[in-house]
Amino acid sequence: MSRRRGPPGRETAAAESNERRSWYGYGHLTRTEKSGVGIFLHDATRIFSEVTVFSLPVLLFVMDYPAGGWFDAKATGLLAWTVAILAGTLIRGGWVRPAGTETRGWVSLSPVLLMFRVPYFNAVFGVAIFGGLWVGGLLQGAVSSSAIGPLAGLSVAALVPLLGFLAFPRLSEDVMVRWG
Repeated sequence: MSRRRGPPGRETAAAESNERRSWYGYGHLTRTEKSGVGIFLHDATRIFSEVTVFSLPVLLFVMDYPAGGWFDAKATGLLAWTVAILAGTLIRGGWVRPAGTETRGWVSLSPVLLMFRVPYFNAVFGVAIFGGLWVGGLLQGAVSSSAIGPLAGLSVAALVPLLGFLAFPRLSEDVMVRWG
């Protein structure tokens, strides 16, 4: 799977093929043809590790944030993290086209884009988690129904990473053109 087809900084081969690299033990790499479920699981583990590692600063902060019932930073963080992994998986597998570009596929692991991931992922999660808490708290005090505030907050926590990860491949192309 070549990463050089398409715009700079993008992995288009994974979105256009059913082949994935597999590891069969020490020193044995190969490419295998996978089914739709196999592709989804393979891409989900790749995106899960990528998102989790580069988002550790905000995720560790959220883990230490004080709990406040069932609607707290951990609940909004878990939802935001799950939506981000799902969005990234669907983009990498080619099932969803990223916003602002005609090129399918996820972002390559070039050094410039690895450094771009840290502030970008943490900013997306910070806005999603604490923006969700803010909206939830604001509406919970303003509306008589106690369920409206948390539902609105969880909606923000889901919408922000969805939009952020749909925009990430296009922004990465711009970063590669400028600094790559």
